[in-house]
Amino acid sequence: PMDAFLEKNEAQKAEDDKLALTSAMDTELVLEGLIKAAGFEDAVVTSSTENVNIIIKSASLTSEQVAKVLEIVTAETGKTASNVRIIPVE
Repeated sequence: PMDAFLEKNEAQKAEDDKLALTSAMDTELVLEGLIKAAGFEDAVVTSSTENVNIIIKSASLTSEQVAKVLEIVTAETGKTASNVRIIPVE
């Protein structure tokens, strides 16, 4: 009885972890698409429970471009700007 309970809890935790990972991957793909649609050539998004990192193919970014990306990410994820890193790379 107790072993079955522990196995059920472990199975549920594994399923919850899988759903969280799938949800994070979906959000990353959506963000990448939205950032590209906003006029950026390419973007890669990675996220953790607290932070979102956006790597954008660009030699540099203007403050307006950074604001545009921040607006997209904060609206889509609910994260605050302090939890978002935008990194331009050539």
